[in-house]
Amino acid sequence: MFLRAACLSLAGITGAVPFSGVQSWSTAMAQERPAATLLADQVRFDGARLTAQGNVEVFYGDVRLTSGQIVYDRADGSLGITGPIRLIDADGTMVILADAAQLDADLRNGILTSARLVIDQQLQLASTQINRVDGRYTRLSNTVTSACKVCAGNPVPLWEIRAGEVIHDAQTRQLYFTNAQFRLAGVPVMYLPHLRLPDPTLERATGFMIPSLYSSTTLGWGIKVPYFIKLGDHRDLTVTPFVSTATRTLNLSYRQAYVNGDIAAQGAVTSDDLSDGLRGYGFVEGAWDVGQGYSLGIDLRAASDISYLVDYGIYSGDRLNSDITLSRFGADAAFDATLMTSKTLRESEQTIKDTIPFVLGEANFEKSTELARLPGTLTYGLSASGFIRKSDADSALSTDAGGLDVLRVGGSVDWAHSHIIGPGLRFGADAGVGVNLYAIHQNSDYDSTVARTTPYGAVQLSYPLVRTSTRGARQVLEPFAQLGWAQTYGGDVPNSDSTVVEFDEGNLMDLTRFAGYDRAGSGASSALGLRFTSVSDHMGYGVTLGRVDEISPATETSLFGTGANWIIGGYVTLSNGLNLTTRGVFDDDLSVAAWETRFDLSRETYAVSGTHAYVVADANAGRDTDINELQLDGSFDLGRYWTASADIRHDLNDDLTNSAGLGLSFENECTKVTLGATRRYADTTALDPDTSYSLTIGFGAFGAKSNRTTGSCGLATP
Repeated sequence: MFLRAACLSLAGITGAVPFSGVQSWSTAMAQERPAATLLADQVRFDGARLTAQGNVEVFYGDVRLTSGQIVYDRADGSLGITGPIRLIDADGTMVILADAAQLDADLRNGILTSARLVIDQQLQLASTQINRVDGRYTRLSNTVTSACKVCAGNPVPLWEIRAGEVIHDAQTRQLYFTNAQFRLAGVPVMYLPHLRLPDPTLERATGFMIPSLYSSTTLGWGIKVPYFIKLGDHRDLTVTPFVSTATRTLNLSYRQAYVNGDIAAQGAVTSDDLSDGLRGYGFVEGAWDVGQGYSLGIDLRAASDISYLVDYGIYSGDRLNSDITLSRFGADAAFDATLMTSKTLRESEQTIKDTIPFVLGEANFEKSTELARLPGTLTYGLSASGFIRKSDADSALSTDAGGLDVLRVGGSVDWAHSHIIGPGLRFGADAGVGVNLYAIHQNSDYDSTVARTTPYGAVQLSYPLVRTSTRGARQVLEPFAQLGWAQTYGGDVPNSDSTVVEFDEGNLMDLTRFAGYDRAGSGASSALGLRFTSVSDHMGYGVTLGRVDEISPATETSLFGTGANWIIGGYVTLSNGLNLTTRGVFDDDLSVAAWETRFDLSRETYAVSGTHAYVVADANAGRDTDINELQLDGSFDLGRYWTASADIRHDLNDDLTNSAGLGLSFENECTKVTLGATRRYADTTALDPDTSYSLTIGFGAFGAKSNRTTGSCGLATP
């Protein structure tokens, strides 16, 4: 009997239900859920064998098989299959392609000939014969393994592993090779009697990772060989020996995930030719949700000496800070606390490092509320901060900061309200007071305890005008003005937290531009400005122009220069990938006090970004000379597989390059090669100029994972 476009249950054939047409199949399916389902254009059944032909598909659970013809033998429950055969596992990551096969009815055991195993569309294994065992193991004989695309015009892959036998364990997701030979462009380069590799679907497995070659003027030629150790589902450790002509270093990296957070630690122990004795460093970072909305974070850093981190390309900052933070942020309340230790890495500060704050702490709490009988918003808060130095010297008797220690506690109350009046004028008012108590130690120029009060108030007026342009852009033009006053009463205190002026469009209408509490009041002030923004589907841009005058500034103004500053800032964002921001601050005579420009341009074939910063010298902020620096970096597609990158940091004042780097990478579906070169030009007592080179090679599915999948052309069967 023949059935066309049939959908049959193999359970109906293997059971005791007699066959008497389509009705008997339906009865069998209703009585018992089928173990396997067969789809085909044509099915023939003679009582002992079932033959299915044309677009044949078999489903067993989540496993799917397609072929040209299947012959099912009822006596032994076997399937004789004629290709082309395609067997796909439950999640679709493992596919077997073959010319012919003999399998059992549940597709878990059997033999496939002239077959290929493709894993996660990244790795393919061609074999003369594949044996499936219990649906877990796949055994391949005389196998060629590669992630490279192989076609008639390119029959030799860039790399391949030939082996007498390969076993794939689908449960542990491991590949076991016997008598393996690694070849590059068809040339044998390495023989291994046994080799174990994770398959591409396994993200974490114990074993060696891709090594990298390294060379630098300081450290000489060497190699890094990382070894990854899986310590469980939530922990791992990477051990990376680094051996060169000038160093013997052991790098360690540990990670652990918790239900409520995670922690990562890295460090190294070094014996090198640059210094006597052992050197090293240690960094620890962690973040946890500790309940009740609180978050705890740690960022701990330590190094044996000031030049170690730069010598080994780990960290290039001039301060090594460690901190512990606790914070909680809600809709109407915020709390954050930080305890920090700081170590200077500047060579010029090593003789005075004991006079630089070593321990710094700060805590802030703020809450806002709406009052029933008073319009506006009332905000109150508490704060504390402290600076401790190692030195025991009296700062008043020292030429530097000495051992000055300061502890401050304070509180504040603020009221703010805004209201629309008349034809759209927006009127705002702000008033409040801050109270701070200081304890000062080791500086006889100041009282040991000081109380200070800073009342303040301001009124603002703005007139936002909104329109939609003929091209659909939403535009806002807003002139604004403010008059304000803030004055500090009480004794003098040393300036510990307000040495840096921060002036930009965001704090144009603030009453002070100091970052801390020590210089909070600057007398009467005024602000006047104009904002314009335009936003459309293809472009966004804006300009802010303003002027701030501190009418009766305190001894230390919170502006650049003498207490009157102009500011102009703008931005442009285009749909073609260009982002540009620029900001300039000018003195009252329109001389430039600071200027910063940033840009990013991202296209399909290249990406470029840059920053230019210029700031005039300011002794109060610790800048003895002007800053005028340019930084550029970019990446460029050179062709189908090649990408180049470059970066440079240049001091325009001295016309000296601080650092520069070049990179070149090749990446196709099976290989990624990265070559890098960097040059550090710094020349100090602790640091010499250095040129370094690095080379890393990843093989597709192993190590550096390629972004490209294996091509459709298969490997030739060995």
